[in-house]
Amino acid sequence: MSNPTRSSGELLVALAQIATSPAQFTHNLARHTDMVERAVAAHADLVVFPELSLSGYLLAHGVAELSFRLDDERLAPLRELSRRIAIVIGVPLREGAGGISNAALLLEDGEVKGVHRKLYLPTYGMFDEGRYFVPGAALAPLSCSLGTFGVLICEDAWHLSTSVILAQQGVDALIMIAGGPTELDLGGEPAGARRWQWIVGATAITAVTPVFFANRCGWEEGILFGGGSCAVDGHGRELAAAAPALDETLVLATLSRAAAAHARTFTPIAAAERFDLWRALLEKRHA
Repeated sequence: MSNPTRSSGELLVALAQIATSPAQFTHNLARHTDMVERAVAAHADLVVFPELSLSGYLLAHGVAELSFRLDDERLAPLRELSRRIAIVIGVPLREGAGGISNAALLLEDGEVKGVHRKLYLPTYGMFDEGRYFVPGAALAPLSCSLGTFGVLICEDAWHLSTSVILAQQGVDALIMIAGGPTELDLGGEPAGARRWQWIVGATAITAVTPVFFANRCGWEEGILFGGGSCAVDGHGRELAAAAPALDETLVLATLSRAAAAHARTFTPIAAAERFDLWRALLEKRHA
């Protein structure tokens, strides 16, 4: 149950920064259950998990075996927990038409309320997603009783056009989930986490929309993931400071709809977007 002293226009969002293990569903589910219970105890309204949080990231050909269907019985414990709190999770999702998506599911009241399929599949450097996943075909907000949210999965957020498109559709906030790897700078500071802070801030101030960012942490197959989960408002100001890079933790941040609406009115950047310039470019490319 939400905190009765909170304003009716406010939501408490919990960002669950966890360390997942590839192909270890029982372990990953236990981490979800623990973090959901902690979020409920904190009177949060929504808890957000990182990219591919139930399966782990470096799956290679194992993605087929570990993929889920929307009615998968393995999701039953989380569907049941969503009767107490709304939940965003990351899964490899088996599509009815064939192929597997890197997907985010929004669960509430025991049901899947919405699905976002990752649009941009990095296939460069250490990334090989294009071999194992099919790209999403649409970008639309996800809605539940708490409001309307734009969900972006990792590489999606590196394309600022995605947040512009979602902002035009009147989302209450943007939710970014990631499995962002990192290297360590001299002195032990994760460079990947620092880059994500720049992306989160740039997205918030150009879309003039609050951003809630959940990244995973820990090691997987010799790869370090950079954590740094955080939240900022539509002016880029901290709603929650970045979490420690290497530690599992639950980050709490409040979304104020009134403050978000004021920011959009005071700084109407998104409303002034010149889509005629987009149209001209598309017409030129398809001429």
